[in-house]
Amino acid sequence: MGGWVPALNVLVAALSDSSYAIIVGALLADRWLSALLQDRQASDVIEVSRVQLRRWVMTGLIVLISSQLVHPWFVASSMSGSTRFRETLALVPTILTTRQGELWYANSVVLAIMVGAQLLLRGRGASTFLWIEVAVLCVLAATKAASSHASEEGDFTLAEMCQFLHILGTSVWAGSIIVSGIVVVPRLAALEGASTLWTYGSHLSKTVTWALGILVLSGLYVAWCDMHGAASVLWISPWGRTLLAKVAFVAVAALLGSLTRFRCLGRPATSRRAITMTQLLRSEAAVMLAILCISGLLANSSPNA
Repeated sequence: MGGWVPALNVLVAALSDSSYAIIVGALLADRWLSALLQDRQASDVIEVSRVQLRRWVMTGLIVLISSQLVHPWFVASSMSGSTRFRETLALVPTILTTRQGELWYANSVVLAIMVGAQLLLRGRGASTFLWIEVAVLCVLAATKAASSHASEEGDFTLAEMCQFLHILGTSVWAGSIIVSGIVVVPRLAALEGASTLWTYGSHLSKTVTWALGILVLSGLYVAWCDMHGAASVLWISPWGRTLLAKVAFVAVAALLGSLTRFRCLGRPATSRRAITMTQLLRSEAAVMLAILCISGLLANSSPNA
């Protein structure tokens, strides 16, 4: 089915994936910043950054909930081939009785729990809140994996587990870079000393290095399964060429990340290197947004098309 509905579905998926990644990144950045509060010189900047991060989390949740509400309509439109709103809307109750509906209900419940935790538990029980966050984000990643191409061979397969890890790895890497490059690092770089920025950057660098490794290894296996072992899919199909474009963007992001790590964090902290680090992270954040958009396109297109 061509036309505006698939294009809009890809846009909604890209917004959903980006919001999920930003939520993951914002929560990680908040944890790293909370460990730096003992630095009195930077405490005010850190608190301002944490407030901004909480706003990003709530905004991301609003986008996720909005995409969640319209998702059954897109599934019904895809299955029926119809783009008429009322005609497709009438099929939604039927869709909700299928496996897609079960996943939708699971997502709805955990999103409600996440919103409740943000509104009621924030600041009361840090340990409890942390585990709620982790559980909710893992369930969301699991339902995404269960509705992806990787689930075609059944539930709890190696391909689906790798897709689950791929989603988490992408979200940790992309989300951490986006919120750090836009919200946190520019503020820390404006401080007189760069030691706080270097400490934060060390947490960021170690985390995204592990995330990138998980992303690449799981992504290779998932892509190989999607191609059914036929590498020719990469250059003869639109899906394959889109995947190659994603790989190219990932390579660019990895290069920018390596420059940040070795040209900045691997050397003594100076104000000049802090400015360079800010510029590199902002550039990497822009590349990450492109990667998330391409991921949304891949998830809503067929390798066999």
